[in-house]
Amino acid sequence: MVLKRSVFPRQSIEEMEAGQLEWVTGLFFMLFLGILLCSILQVDVFRASATYLEDALAASNLASAVIDVEEYGISHSIRIRDPEEAYVIYLSALRGNLNLDEEWECPAKGLIGGKVRVLDYTVYNVKEDVVEIYHYDENGRMTFSEGTPGSVQAPDGKWIESTSIYSEVTYPVRGIMGVETQARKSNLADIVTNE
Repeated sequence: MVLKRSVFPRQSIEEMEAGQLEWVTGLFFMLFLGILLCSILQVDVFRASATYLEDALAASNLASAVIDVEEYGISHSIRIRDPEEAYVIYLSALRGNLNLDEEWECPAKGLIGGKVRVLDYTVYNVKEDVVEIYHYDENGRMTFSEGTPGSVQAPDGKWIESTSIYSEVTYPVRGIMGVETQARKSNLADIVTNE
């Protein structure tokens, strides 16, 4: 039995270098696509977290907007009845809306990666030519000041024209591949009559 020897044509050095170049180019392209995909997923996680927190802040601000109906019946002026009570209602509503435990942490670490802290809660009571400002800081201490409508500006840059509630929270967000960042979200809810 005679065995035939298979002969493969030898590749030239130029052909071998061209093949290696194609492999290297392909690998770099795949690496670039992987990084791009990770970045897009990271941005999507942050966007979902921001939307979730924005909705919870708006709902909590509106839950704490308990107006003084007696004052409204007399003068048709909308005012928050008791800012201290409104602050307590806000904290309770925020915990419920974000599903937080006693330590102010979310059991499911999907959108909120740790402890939520309330940085600012402010009630702006507007009555004719006076804006009463009840500001609660991160420790729950209240400070009071006054201003005039149109000259008072909320921390988010909006001018106060009517009774409003502003709040701001900070919380950690965990992304893909262990990336964690501290996020801040704020909301201003205007309480106006429907005229």
